[in-house]
Amino acid sequence: MAEKKKGFLSKLGFKSKADKLAEEAAAKAAAQQRVDEQMAARMAAINAAALASARKQDEASQGLSAEEVAAKELEEKRLAEIQAARDVARAKQLAEERARKDEEAAAAKARAEEEARLREEAEAARLAEEERLAAEAKAKRAAEDQARREAEAAEAARIKAEEEAALAKAKDEAEAAALKAKQEAEANVRKEARLAEEAKREAEETARLEAERLERERLEAERIEAEKLAAEKAESERLKREAEEAERRARIAEERAAREIAEREAAEQAERNRAAKRAEAGLPELKAEPEPLAEGGFMNRISAGLRKSTTRMSDQMGAAFTKRTLDEAAIEELEDILIMSDLGYGVTAQVTDRLRETKFDKQVTDLEIKIALADVISDILTPLERPIVFGMAKPQIMLFVGVNGSGKTTTLGKIAKSYTDKGKKVLIAAGDTFRAAAVEQLTVWGERAGAPVMSSGQGTDAAGLVFDAMKRAKNEDFDILMIDTAGRLQNRSELMEELNKIIRVIRKQDATAPHHSILVLDATVGQNALTQTEAFRDTADVTGLIMTKLDGTAKGGVLVALSDKYALPIHHIGIGERIEDLENFSAPVFAAALSGVADALN
Repeated sequence: MAEKKKGFLSKLGFKSKADKLAEEAAAKAAAQQRVDEQMAARMAAINAAALASARKQDEASQGLSAEEVAAKELEEKRLAEIQAARDVARAKQLAEERARKDEEAAAAKARAEEEARLREEAEAARLAEEERLAAEAKAKRAAEDQARREAEAAEAARIKAEEEAALAKAKDEAEAAALKAKQEAEANVRKEARLAEEAKREAEETARLEAERLERERLEAERIEAEKLAAEKAESERLKREAEEAERRARIAEERAAREIAEREAAEQAERNRAAKRAEAGLPELKAEPEPLAEGGFMNRISAGLRKSTTRMSDQMGAAFTKRTLDEAAIEELEDILIMSDLGYGVTAQVTDRLRETKFDKQVTDLEIKIALADVISDILTPLERPIVFGMAKPQIMLFVGVNGSGKTTTLGKIAKSYTDKGKKVLIAAGDTFRAAAVEQLTVWGERAGAPVMSSGQGTDAAGLVFDAMKRAKNEDFDILMIDTAGRLQNRSELMEELNKIIRVIRKQDATAPHHSILVLDATVGQNALTQTEAFRDTADVTGLIMTKLDGTAKGGVLVALSDKYALPIHHIGIGERIEDLENFSAPVFAAALSGVADALN
């Protein structure tokens, strides 16, 4: 058999799988041969032992002679040799079969070795190809690594150049920033020095202005104190004059009443004499003429009280509208007259709109315009005509508020007199602790009304007095507590806050009080009454109005403008100094008197 070509791995000293299998097969064959030989020897020994044993048994059983035994041993020996030859032949046959099997195993081993060799050669070829491809890949990676290293070197060189450029730029910028910071620091030092100088000048100016302000305040305080003293003196003198005037008017009224009674009695006597004479003469009885309104009649008193407000407007209307066609020029002239009479733009617009609807391009007289004006005024005021009505709470708390000189104290006194005349038990609290003559004035009115007056020293806390008065009114079962307050300007926040304090004290004892918060307005202030109403309405929760001094001004129309804007109930109007000159408000009568219709009809 030709020598087998060694494979790639065999050359390297590694045994192939086929070699290992062949070696294992040869070792097994040799081991089997040894076993077979041992078995043949054991079988021969067993056969010989068996024959010997059988022979001994036969001899013992047969009783053979020595010659017979020898012959028999020879025969047995021959038979044993024959059997041994047979066993050897059998063993030889077995050995040949084993050799044949070994040859077949060797052939299988050769075929296996060839297949293994071919596989080794294929594996070697594959490994060689892989080595080639790996070498090529390695070479490619090496080239790529070289290219990458070169690129990285170039990038590093670029970055280094940029860093050097950036460092150079940063150095330049740092130098520039340092220079700028130095310049700014110098500028800041100069600025701070300038600001310090300005602050010093400002502090000096502030100190100077503060000193001037304090001086002005001192002078203003002195002036206010002087004015207060002068006002107190003037108020005292005015009260004295009012008392003297009241006495004089009472005397005149008494004389006038006596004269009227005498004249009326004389007239009645003369009329009776004339009737007797006509009866004696047989003449028919004459019907009596209707009596004119007495001088002290309700309409006459209001008309007389509003005469200053009415006369100028009536004269202007009489001059402008004597059978004149009502065109736009006439309406504009009428608007000027009504606005100048303090009726306000809203009321004026309502009057002119009504005349446009009914009289435009027609001839009108001043009386027709007055009637239209009276209709508008009555429409506005009639819903607000509301007397003071007491509720179930007792005592009823009435708070009187308003500015200085509006007539609060006098009005309170007149109303107190009317309530005591009706049998009401009234307590008066003199809450005006600022005005020197206020307590004295209210004490006089209390005496006239027959109502006790609670007061405290000038400048004391008015809220504390109100607190005590409410306790007394409850404890002594008074029907009404009437609280006077200090006159205060509507634009003085500290005075308005004090009024708030009084209201808070009242509500701590009775959450529903004050039951009537009455704003007393002076008609002589004209349109300023609107701003007063605005301020007091918000601060004191005003429930109603009383307007005084309508007899002393030409600005009575402001009550209409005020009612058109705020729609507050109107309780009374004052048309004189006497107690009876505080009238219950009547919208139709006021409208007729203010518009001039009443005078025209009379």
